[in-house]
Amino acid sequence: MSMITPEVREKVDKVQSFALIAGVIGLLVTGGLIAVQPKETLQSYLISFLYFFSFSLGSLALLMIQHVAGGVWGFAMRRLLEAGARCLLLLAILFLPILLLGLKEIYVWADHEIAQKDHIIELKSGYLNVPFFTARYFIFFGIWSFLALALSKLSKQEDETAEARIGFWFKALSGPGIMAFAITGGLASVDWAMSVDVHWYSTMYPVLFCFGTILSAMIFHIVAMILLYQGPDLEKHLTKNHLRDVGSFFLGFIIFWAYLTFSQYLLIWAANLKEEVPYFLNRSEGGWQLVAISLGLGHFLLPFLVLLTRDAKRIKGNLLKVACFMLFMRFVDYFFLLGPSFSPKHFAFPIGQLTSLVGIGGLWLGCFLWQWKSMPPIPVRDPRILQQPIHGV
Repeated sequence: MSMITPEVREKVDKVQSFALIAGVIGLLVTGGLIAVQPKETLQSYLISFLYFFSFSLGSLALLMIQHVAGGVWGFAMRRLLEAGARCLLLLAILFLPILLLGLKEIYVWADHEIAQKDHIIELKSGYLNVPFFTARYFIFFGIWSFLALALSKLSKQEDETAEARIGFWFKALSGPGIMAFAITGGLASVDWAMSVDVHWYSTMYPVLFCFGTILSAMIFHIVAMILLYQGPDLEKHLTKNHLRDVGSFFLGFIIFWAYLTFSQYLLIWAANLKEEVPYFLNRSEGGWQLVAISLGLGHFLLPFLVLLTRDAKRIKGNLLKVACFMLFMRFVDYFFLLGPSFSPKHFAFPIGQLTSLVGIGGLWLGCFLWQWKSMPPIPVRDPRILQQPIHGV
């Protein structure tokens, strides 16, 4: 049963084709740049990868939270979350350039000669070594892909059979899955992002990273839901009350991001340890301080003030504008996460950053739209579908 109108399907097909073509071209250009400027380009590739990776891992986390917590708020978004989570298989492939070509270019600890001369790296070598790093890559993506595919399979079975026991299996799988997400997501943040500054560490970093993926996914799926859910069969699930609920989560997530970010800064500032403060010193000079200010204003203050208003959450166009702006700010956040570590003395935005964004983003968007079209956009036999008209009064 398809609820997608022919007009929407035609537009989605065109966007999907364009995204895939742009993605292939972007990756080819990025590959050429790697041959010329390997260090700069692979570092940029990692930032772009983490940005789009956050959409998929966050989709998986939100999907499991929705299954455990229940409620109508995530009903219309569920198939979008499932499609985003299934794109983790693509991201496992897109990580290979980092694994095969970029370890020594990105991570100091991966260079054996340097590691032998650095006592701190030597102490961390039991965890930070190439074989164990590679093994963890397979473990992480294996767990995430299993959860994404298993939940999607259950969802398909629910559409076909409407068996009540499937709801039990959603919860039974999602409960431990959330714990697995917290552990593997936190370790992945240490492996792929925090270990770039190998001498630096923060206990808040994994928490901020994992929550950042959830925030990214929520923002992306608000945009996708508003743009894709057109036609009477789908628009009836996007009532003003439903949009208000999603917008309220959006506002709460932005506030919590600001709380976590400030908490990390406050803890490091208060401790004032020489091995911790360089992280923020590098982000306070050379032009990076302007990026920090833009995050404070654009990632928190501005959307916070706008989303406090009722109409910003209940009217599609208003919520869409805020979400699109925040998609950009999410990239700024990831760029600020690693950019100063790669170029601590001055602000830098290499051309490889743009080409890798287009390359990874094009393939990811094409994969997402393909996955979204593969199943009905609404779980037609979910028991909560009967609650929708009541909720929308």
